Amino acid sequence: MSGVPSFQQFQRQMKLIESVEAGILQQAEKEERKLDEKLRAMEDMDEDDFEALKERRRQALQKQVRQEQDWKQLGHGVYTELTDTKEFFNAAKRSPKMVVHFFRGVTPRCQIVDAHFERLAPKHLETRFVKIDAEKNPFLVERLGVIIMPTIVLIKDGKTEHSLRGFDELGGTDDFSTEDMAYVLSNHGVLKFEMDRGEEIAGRAKRAGLNSMRVNTVKRGQYDELSDDENFDD
Repeated sequence: MSGVPSFQQFQRQMKLIESVEAGILQQAEKEERKLDEKLRAMEDMDEDDFEALKERRRQALQKQVRQEQDWKQLGHGVYTELTDTKEFFNAAKRSPKMVVHFFRGVTPRCQIVDAHFERLAPKHLETRFVKIDAEKNPFLVERLGVIIMPTIVLIKDGKTEHSLRGFDELGGTDDFSTEDMAYVLSNHGVLKFEMDRGEEIAGRAKRAGLNSMRVNTVKRGQYDELSDDENFDD
């Protein structure tokens, strides 16, 4: 009868349910062990220990607040456009981690990147998110090896760490999530993101016909260390 699952399909569904249940149970047991360890540690603490712990947490919170304020003063927390070469080099020097979207206004995929970066910037203050018009900045385009749109250049401590050219590393399609973008960026060390999105991206790449995830990097060497010592005036 049409619409009625076969016995084999039923077995596969039951195994899938059992697998999900086992995973949930395993995660619950793991969290329970962590909680037990914390409770045992707290039982061994006296009043002085509690006060010392509160003071360390207070200092850590104050340090975090000061760091976030410093980042915001450098332009972190918002997705902004840099207009020229000198502005780019100044930003790269001041921010330890920076994600640079080279865009062209008429390219739809650049608008996709814009939407994701608009969401990521306020959530990841540790990283500065900026965009640069490729047509208006030919010097940077040539120097950083920007060939296709969009290209996303990742910068750490004033050096080009990696470049994402197109969406291959995101699964080769346009329908990736903001979490997928955060996962890929975190793999290259330019922001903090703990969720594992590897299987989802790999599955999408397989469906898109990508046999392997192509890794595109900016050439190392003379372009690795960013410097504005040269005269960039037209």
